[in-house]
Amino acid sequence: MTDEQATENVIDRLLLALAAQLDTSALAPGAVEALADLSRAEAHLIFGQAGHLVHYGADTEPLQTLIHAISAMQRREAPEDAAVRPGDAVRLVGELPESLAGYDETWLRETVFVVRYVGRSPMVDVQSQLTEDYVIATVPAASVEPLRR
Repeated sequence: MTDEQATENVIDRLLLALAAQLDTSALAPGAVEALADLSRAEAHLIFGQAGHLVHYGADTEPLQTLIHAISAMQRREAPEDAAVRPGDAVRLVGELPESLAGYDETWLRETVFVVRYVGRSPMVDVQSQLTEDYVIATVPAASVEPLRR
């Protein structure tokens, strides 16, 4: 086993442990504090690994609950003036970002993405529906349009 595989396995186990905790209660204050103020790279890693587990997993409801809980924390910390916030459902509009050049354009246009990270830069991170894929891409905020509920 490589160091990278071991790291992924440890992250998987920790995510599953947090998800299992959510079956019986809300995240403990210490867990909330530990997950607060994630960097773009940290959010990418956590949501990517969780997305991988959900996409390929069998019992995914606890993990989806965890993903929503982390998104809610990120949402509270997003800049007040952000056009979109973590957890928002969006579609891609306009010219496709270069970061998604390898994907089928029709699929990208039809896919609903969820915002996973919003910072001070004009870029946001979005993740596709986990039942279809778990792609996370950094795209210009101007290239996403919130879906109205």
